[in-house]
Amino acid sequence: MKVTPPVRLLPVTDILWHSLELHSPERCTLADRPGGHVLTGVVVVPINGQPADLRYQVAVDPRWRTRNVEIVVTDDGGERRIAMSTDAAGHWLVNGQAATGLNGCTDVDLGWTPATNTLPMRRLNLQVGETASITAAWVRFPELVIEPSVQTYDRLDEWRWRYSSGAFAADLKVDPECLVLRYGAKLWTAVAHSDPAFRPQPRPCWAPGSART
Repeated sequence: MKVTPPVRLLPVTDILWHSLELHSPERCTLADRPGGHVLTGVVVVPINGQPADLRYQVAVDPRWRTRNVEIVVTDDGGERRIAMSTDAAGHWLVNGQAATGLNGCTDVDLGWTPATNTLPMRRLNLQVGETASITAAWVRFPELVIEPSVQTYDRLDEWRWRYSSGAFAADLKVDPECLVLRYGAKLWTAVAHSDPAFRPQPRPCWAPGSART
């Protein structure tokens, strides 16, 4: 089955995720910008039992290749910043210093969000039944250590992909922008979407016919 390459349906798409495993909500925006696209988001999440928030921005070129990444983490220890950039040859800088261990990585993978899964899915543009492996610059959470990560994407059907890395694997249900609607069984689930076609159905606060408690 041939799938039509995805196009940007809206100049801005907003999505709200909830993670049962991380106990975190997240708001993410995918927007067009001059020379490409940008993902921005904020996650409110506990780190070592303390309240924290992580803010990120990932800028990509028109072919969805990662170019610049900005991360700000605020927790009980204060504020930490990470700036990453890469060029067309796959050379990386982290906080202005050459990160030769990341050379050749084609994408960034932020370990606290499904947002960055969108980038290789858009960049690879696989047809149903096709598979591709990449090496991503993985920002681990909560350690915030950056290391290469070999990852595989399988296009299962028009709306589903399978992501795997090492022993980990999860099915991803996506919208037409390749933003994740559901990641595995309970890791991330979209609970709000700017496109009415992809908004979850509201659930009543109590079962119809039962008494309120």
